[in-house]
This record gives sequence, structure tokens and C-alpha cells, in this order.
Amino acid sequence: MTPKYKKSKLKAALSKLQDNHSKRQRATDLRDMQEAALAAGPKKASQPGGANGNTSAAALKAQKKAMSKLPPPPYYDYDTILLVGEANFSFAKSLALEVLNRGDIITATTLDTFTNMTEKYADAQENVKELEDAGATVMFEVDATKLSKIKSFKGKRFSKIVFNFPHAGAGIKDQDRNVVSNQKLMRSFFESATPFLTDTDLGDKKAGEIHVTVKTGLPYDLWNIKRLATGTGLLGNKTSFPFKPEQYPGYEHRRTIGFKEGVSQGDNVEIANKNPKTFVFVKKTAKEADMAQESATADIRKRKRAGEDVSDDEE
Repeated sequence: MTPKYKKSKLKAALSKLQDNHSKRQRATDLRDMQEAALAAGPKKASQPGGANGNTSAAALKAQKKAMSKLPPPPYYDYDTILLVGEANFSFAKSLALEVLNRGDIITATTLDTFTNMTEKYADAQENVKELEDAGATVMFEVDATKLSKIKSFKGKRFSKIVFNFPHAGAGIKDQDRNVVSNQKLMRSFFESATPFLTDTDLGDKKAGEIHVTVKTGLPYDLWNIKRLATGTGLLGNKTSFPFKPEQYPGYEHRRTIGFKEGVSQGDNVEIANKNPKTFVFVKKTAKEADMAQESATADIRKRKRAGEDVSDDEE
């Protein structure tokens, strides 16, 4: 029989080997992406996605390799997806071309005019073209806080409404005033988006979800996203999970104010160390129905353990 102290040493050695393997793999992935950037040339490497704003094939390959090790993104080809507050449309493009392999279920929108978008983001026009070629609907001058004003949205509902890295972009230096500005934006967005969620009470197959992704740490934690959503009286908090850019090959984060040489950083450097998180909200009625179902399921299990007969209808 193997002595306990030897088992302990073996276990520690195995753990160390696994840890070293993970570190080597991460280093390999990083090297792949660095080599891809270098292959693009000095001029291209200094700009997001190269001189023309497009991510190189080698970089995409590295991203896909990293993506294969992560859980799949929470979006499916049977969803109907509304993206608001898109910047360079790289998230929308990744969703359509890399994640779902279809664009017809995606409506991607921005508050910018077409001209403003192209001035702020060098890669946006090409991303939009690829999105439209994939069958997606792209819309400009869409205010996420006033979705009811969009005539083409009348009578429509979406299973996923997504707002990634929202920001008022007011340029307020004072942190407290900046926080209030963004809280107003988010509260108005939640009130605006909720009526456009799919609803089983209205005959839809599934209850829709609002996904909001924000950086963590100050000042973003002060926004208190969950309280803003539930404070509307319309929404309930469903879950949250880390946002991993690697899940979306070709996605490159951009600030609301645009990409500025010497100030902004390319790829996803600006969110890499911010541990971004996606919060998921559902209509309050859907949250209450889920809680009731969970309670009923727990009660049935308890009764089964107690030896009671449970009818098929109850299950």
C-alpha cells in the first residue's frame, strides 16, 4: 500500500506538471498572437487589426484556437438578437460569421451616423459590409434609450438584447457625476428595451434576455448594474458570467469616443485586465415564473425522497 506522504507528494507533483502545462499553453497562445501581429508588419501592428482595420488570418486562427478551450457563447442560431451601442461592429460580425454562421437573425445598431462611425472607427465600414453580406440588418442613429421610436421595431420582439460596454461618453472628469451620467443611460436603456423582449405570456417559446457587459472595478462597480435593472420594477436578475473576448474571433473592443492613435490601444488590451462581466436580466414575470418552477421542482424531489407518489402531471 502506498504511504500517505508519498501519495501527497505524487499529487503535488502532478498538480505542478498540470500547472506548468497550462502556463506553457498560455505562452504558446500569446506567442501565436504576437507572431500574427508581427507578420502584419510594423505599420499594421500599430493599428487595430492592421492598416485596413481587419484582423489578420493568423490572428483569427489564434483566437479560434483559444475559443475552442472556452465554453460556447450564450447565443444560438434560433435566437433573434438585437445589438445596441455597437461601435466598429466587430462583435456583430464575429457573432454572424464566426459564432452562429448566419446573420439573418441579427439586428446590429449604433447611435452614430454612418459618417461619424467611419470617422471614429477605421475598420467599421468593412465590418458593416460583411455583416450585410451575411444577411444581418445594420441600422444607424438608433438610440438604445428610445427603441420605441424606431418604426421598424413596432411589433417586434427579440430573444436577446445585447449592450456591450455601454458608456454615456459625456467626457465628465468628476467620477461621481460620471457615474450618475452612466446610471441614467442604463436605467433608460432597461426601460426602453424590456418591452421588446420575447415573452411566453405573449405566445413566444422562450422568455427573452437582456445582456449587459461592463468592466469591473472602479468606477464601473459604482454603476450598480443589477440594482439599476431591478429598480425599474420591470426586470429580475437571472445570472452573470465572465466576458471572454476570445470567444468572439475578430472582435476588437472600441471606446465610445472612437479610436485615437497614441491614446487608444488596439485589439482588446483595454479590457484584458478589467475582468469584464456580462449580466443577464429577464422580465420580472419570467423571473417569478422561474422561481416558482424551481420551488415546485424542489418540492417534488423532497416528496419523492420521502416516499410519496408523484403524478405525471406534477412532474
